[in-house]
Amino acid sequence: MLLRILLRDDETSVKSLVHLTPLRPTDVTNLVRLYTDPKVRTYLGGPLSQEAAVKRSILEVDSQREMPLWVIRTREAEQFAGIVSFDLHHDGADIEVSYELLPEYCGKGYATEALSFALLYAKDVMGLKRVIAETQSKNLASIRLLERVGMSLEREVTRFNEPQSIYVSAW
Repeated sequence: MLLRILLRDDETSVKSLVHLTPLRPTDVTNLVRLYTDPKVRTYLGGPLSQEAAVKRSILEVDSQREMPLWVIRTREAEQFAGIVSFDLHHDGADIEVSYELLPEYCGKGYATEALSFALLYAKDVMGLKRVIAETQSKNLASIRLLERVGMSLEREVTRFNEPQSIYVSAW
């Protein structure tokens, strides 16, 4: 379990909100929901069509990824809240952490905790020296999240005809 890897012995009494698990075949329906939700996809190029979302979801569940993609599940009810993943960034030089959360789980600390766990994993288990995250500069909620977990603005670029803010891990 990821949580056990990340917590030191003196921290095991911490009550977490979420845990991260690998994708399961039963997650396809929720992935489709995530990929077709207009609120989730506001800053990600818009919602996918139902057909594209189903294809992408099945591919994600069936693929053998080089880097982790986890489902963010609520600790109490095991509910699918979203995903967090690592991939090679557009620049080809950095590893990027990405996340998507269903709207009903936003603003409750789930993304903060999941992203914090993922960054610790990147540092302590994957041995990465840095991780970046890219978000549209007008996505203020995502910017606040990245800053809350200790990432800092490194640079701004224009991609997909939109200003993007690139944040970097602080270790």
